[in-house]
Amino acid sequence: MPYGDGEAPETGAGTDATAEAERTVAALRRATATDPAGRPPELAYALLALGSLLAGDPDRHEESIGVLGEAARVYRGLAGDGTDAALVGLAVASHRQALSLGVVGRREEARAVALEAVGLWRRIVERRIEGARAELAAALVNLGNQLAETGRHHEALDRITEAVEIRRSLVDPASGAGRKELASALGDLGIKLGEMGRQTEALDALRAAVGTYRESGAVGLGSMDGARATGEHAAVAFAAARTLTGLGRTREAQPYFEEVAALRAELTAREPRAVEFLDHLLAGHGYRVTREGGIRREGAEGVDPLGEIDRLNARGLALADSGRVDLAADSLAEAVALGRAAAADGGIASVVALARTLHNLGLVRAWAGRRAEALEAADEAVHLCRRHLFAAPDAVRPLLAEAADSLGSRLAVLGRHRDAVAPATEAVALYRQLAHTDPEAYEGELARAMNNLGIRLTDSDRHEEALAVTEQAVDLQRRLHRRDPETHFAGLVHALSNLALRLARVDRSDEVVRPTAEAVRLLRCLDRVHPSNDVAALAESLAWLAWYLRKRGHREAARDTARAAEDLRRRAPKPGR
Repeated sequence: MPYGDGEAPETGAGTDATAEAERTVAALRRATATDPAGRPPELAYALLALGSLLAGDPDRHEESIGVLGEAARVYRGLAGDGTDAALVGLAVASHRQALSLGVVGRREEARAVALEAVGLWRRIVERRIEGARAELAAALVNLGNQLAETGRHHEALDRITEAVEIRRSLVDPASGAGRKELASALGDLGIKLGEMGRQTEALDALRAAVGTYRESGAVGLGSMDGARATGEHAAVAFAAARTLTGLGRTREAQPYFEEVAALRAELTAREPRAVEFLDHLLAGHGYRVTREGGIRREGAEGVDPLGEIDRLNARGLALADSGRVDLAADSLAEAVALGRAAAADGGIASVVALARTLHNLGLVRAWAGRRAEALEAADEAVHLCRRHLFAAPDAVRPLLAEAADSLGSRLAVLGRHRDAVAPATEAVALYRQLAHTDPEAYEGELARAMNNLGIRLTDSDRHEEALAVTEQAVDLQRRLHRRDPETHFAGLVHALSNLALRLARVDRSDEVVRPTAEAVRLLRCLDRVHPSNDVAALAESLAWLAWYLRKRGHREAARDTARAAEDLRRRAPKPGR
């Protein structure tokens, strides 16, 4: 479902029901303590009921995780007897615990528990228990969402696609039962395809989802279920509108925006509490509800295209800086669509705006772990800059240097190391030209590009060349760090660790200690980790250097380096966050 974790948020279970469930659990815990063999099935069921109620209270998600985990442990003990009821109870408890873990942001734990739930439901399906395939589909969607949140987008797509096929097979053609669930799964599929940059396929799935919601309506649904279905319908229609906008098809998007507005009005009349989530979703993507009840992007009225592209870029980079990289990619994709339309007029300012947006989109997709899509955006940015370099060298050369450096990194991440050397070399040459005329503005970029070129050369087994350019990068980074320690802290640390690696590669083992120890000393001052700062790679480098130094007899330096590597691993941002 488009709510992000496989289920729409409950608007709150009754406090009386929760209190009664808590009393029941407390009594059964006491009874089980005196009669361990007699009460576990009742206790497991009561824990499951309480955990589900707690999960419906936004302030008690953490409690629900503990209670549902306890239910799963009791059911796991009962499942050893091979009974269907115990296995089903374990699967339900695991699935619901995974949902709550996802809601509070404990994504790695959520993924592991969701994977277990899917495995359990597959076993239950094999036993031909009624309703098991529908539960498997729900568990697959949740697993897909947790995989996506931990950067494993292609695996997520496989799981959600499987859920769609199950939901499709469960629709009753006569009564239409099951259409709402199919629409929900199609919505998840469309959103996932959009996150992966596959906009045309995403649009097909989202349109199918909206059409299926229209066919299913909310007939036979209770007040809360009906409100949830209406909210999901609105969220999917909004995703379709944004996708069309991102493709530059704004006229086609307008009816979907109108549909969102109509659904929101329906929600307001039927279940006002359910409107809050929809408004939060709209605001998260930069849209608002007008006084007349329409849906409009913030600041869209009377704004020139270039100004709007700049605003979307700034918003996207701000979202990425705060760790919300998927929302950042959405904002930048909208800016790309506007940039393409503006660049069609041929103005150089529009071309530069489009190229810069593509470059930013490539960076953000890389931070989100979407490597293939990041390469696509970076490659287009470089080719666009090269075509227009001579028409406007002052505007295009800095952007081409930055984009070429990024393209080298994107190629390397995908294992295309020899291909990565050429754009990395081009970036250094361009930054040398820029730094010659404006050293204060571009020496830092030159140092960073040289450091990256050293890595690209090493990965292509050109070790002496790599050492030479990395030594130049360190010398320049030291000068810059003395001038402005805070700004050039990360650059110097990365350059020092890379210099140590380059020295180790050419067997100058005694010289490895000094740059490694200097990097470790600097890291003790590290405060905040930015998503663009590849601390995971730095941690791996330091771990390898710790092993190398230990092997060469530098035990104290090895111990300090290993500690620094472990500290970085703990603090590294999770993929997709």
